[in-house]
Amino acid sequence: MSVTVVPPGREEPIVLVVAKAPVAGRVKTRLAAEIGPDAAAALGRDMLLDTLDGCRREVPVVGVLCAKGDDVEMLAQLAGPGAPVVIQEGAGLSDALQAGVRHCLARGGAALLVSSDIPGVPAGALDRAAALLGEGTDVVLGPGHDGGYWLIGVREQHPGLFDGVPWSTAAVLEVTLARCSDLSLDVRLLEPWRDIDTMTDVAALAEALETLPGRRTADALGRLAATGPAAPLSSTREHAPTTEEVRTR
Repeated sequence: MSVTVVPPGREEPIVLVVAKAPVAGRVKTRLAAEIGPDAAAALGRDMLLDTLDGCRREVPVVGVLCAKGDDVEMLAQLAGPGAPVVIQEGAGLSDALQAGVRHCLARGGAALLVSSDIPGVPAGALDRAAALLGEGTDVVLGPGHDGGYWLIGVREQHPGLFDGVPWSTAAVLEVTLARCSDLSLDVRLLEPWRDIDTMTDVAALAEALETLPGRRTADALGRLAATGPAAPLSSTREHAPTTEEVRTR
């Protein structure tokens, strides 16, 4: 089996934003239990658009990585004309990330996979990740404050890198770093960043809204912080996701 490797020195990686279509009741379900499914979906849309815009400020080729069965047409419209939309292969986040890496490498660029659960992309973060990969770093990770990561960058496939990672837990980054050590991979970390899954995350960002890179998201968070959580909706469970959720946590 041939393995594509992007040699050190390439300056333009390919970005795939890992996302779900912002459909009420199927996105941001933990936050929806606190603010309602419509508000959660609207926030998810703002975060996705801000993340796409932030990535495009630093990398020319930016697309979306989504789950099988998701609303691909909606995601394609949000991503914009010509943006690649890569559909998950296999089952679960590990398979999805592997598919994303394969897509980027097949197009001749290093792979940067970015979560859409963030309040925009920190300025310079993708440039920094690309520079590290260009210097020969094997894996670049953007740590999250919750123990996960919001970005992973690689120059080639590393079999086993995503195996056995306990996604959606506080051990994601720790286990991933252990995998990198087991595989003798050189790893560099970017500055930590926060994702948004609960009202606790909203409250943690409420005092720093003016500094957030994603202005749509900042405005939405400001409104949420001012109004507080909505009354629990009995219909929330009826709208539980029916497809595998793809999230870089």
